[in-house]
Amino acid sequence: MHATLSNGLLRWMVMHPLLMHRYLCWCVLFGHLCTSVLCLSLNRSENLFLKPRLILTDESVIATSIHVKKSASLPLNDSLSCEDLEGVGSFNTTCLLNSNLYLSSDLYICGTGNLEILPHVSIKCPTEGCMVTFNMSGNVNVGEYVAIVAGSVVICAANLTVGYNSTINTTSLAGPPPPQTSGTPVGTEGAGGGHGGRGASCLKNNKTSFWGGDVYAWSTLSEPWSYGSKGGSKNDSASDGHWYGGKGGGRVKFIVKDMIYLNGSVTAEGGNGGIKGGGGSGGSIYIRAVKLKGYGTISAAGGMGWGGGGGGRISLDCYSIQEDVKVSVHGGYSLGCPGNSGAAGTYFNADLLSLRVGNDNVTTETETPLLDFSTSPLWSNVFVENNAKVLVPLLWTRVQVRGQISLYRGGEIVFGLSAYPMSEFELVAEELLMSDSIIKVCYICFLFFHVF
Repeated sequence: MHATLSNGLLRWMVMHPLLMHRYLCWCVLFGHLCTSVLCLSLNRSENLFLKPRLILTDESVIATSIHVKKSASLPLNDSLSCEDLEGVGSFNTTCLLNSNLYLSSDLYICGTGNLEILPHVSIKCPTEGCMVTFNMSGNVNVGEYVAIVAGSVVICAANLTVGYNSTINTTSLAGPPPPQTSGTPVGTEGAGGGHGGRGASCLKNNKTSFWGGDVYAWSTLSEPWSYGSKGGSKNDSASDGHWYGGKGGGRVKFIVKDMIYLNGSVTAEGGNGGIKGGGGSGGSIYIRAVKLKGYGTISAAGGMGWGGGGGGRISLDCYSIQEDVKVSVHGGYSLGCPGNSGAAGTYFNADLLSLRVGNDNVTTETETPLLDFSTSPLWSNVFVENNAKVLVPLLWTRVQVRGQISLYRGGEIVFGLSAYPMSEFELVAEELLMSDSIIKVCYICFLFFHVF
């Protein structure tokens, strides 16, 4: 029977060659289709287990630059290896990074060894709120002319060195500020954003003082971690970029067991607005170490705009700080009213428990509100200097420090609220030092000095 079927099939194939050719073609096509579907399914299943990929998109810089893109299947804080970043070594011994990194999302690096970022290397994630974290048990050495740019930068290490002309920069890369804050000004007046100090407004009349964005995050004065706020727009309907407000400053945090040697710059400044837009406010910088040395700069200044942005917040928790390190929280310059820049931010020394509000001799009519004063423990000193203006906007308060209250070089303290006819204040300090400065009260104010 089988022989009969085989002979019949052969006879049919001989009598119908065209039909047989079509039949064979369909079989071949069906086989290719099955193979393609199988390969595609295998590739997809393998991709679920891939590490973050290194994507090289520019052949002209393929030897020195890599683009890093995280796989969606990995957790946010999953650490890349030194080899993933085309470095030499291991994060658990010593890793040398010698390639430029261009990031599309957050970067988290963790290890028990040392990290060295070689000179002229750039690590950039120019996305608002993007976070770059180096969590190392050993030392972190940032070489000369290195640029680390992101919305937030966190470095934890035994010792940290930032070389000459290197920058850790979060300027104008803020994520959203804390909810229910009024740091971004309303309206279309091109006022500056607020944070540590108020943003400037160029509106003015004889009865009312105006300001732009207001202050916030006072409760985290000793350990700030808030983004700055965007400046206001002069005209919401304009498509010209000259009218837009600058963005807020980002965040920087260093947690170092021993010494930081800073010869570069650490910045969380507000972005500059357009010709008619307000400047963004400065962000937050928190540094904790035993010693801070070097000749570098630390700045959370406000951005320039039609109305300048307010300064941000800086806190240094260091047993020893070399005087050559420059710290700045001044307000941004106002193009629309040059004599009224943004208000100064706050610089808190968490080791000495002293507060310094200084505007680096940038003239302003905009105030920095101090919302309350610590009573346990008492602060050691309060300094208001270099054309900064401080407002204590309370109906009654006791301002008490263990050491000095110092006002000099154009510093000014204003007590009370203009909307209320009476208020009472008490100043208690070991010394009250004033030079070329002003203490002002609003309406009827009872001010008591206790100097001991």
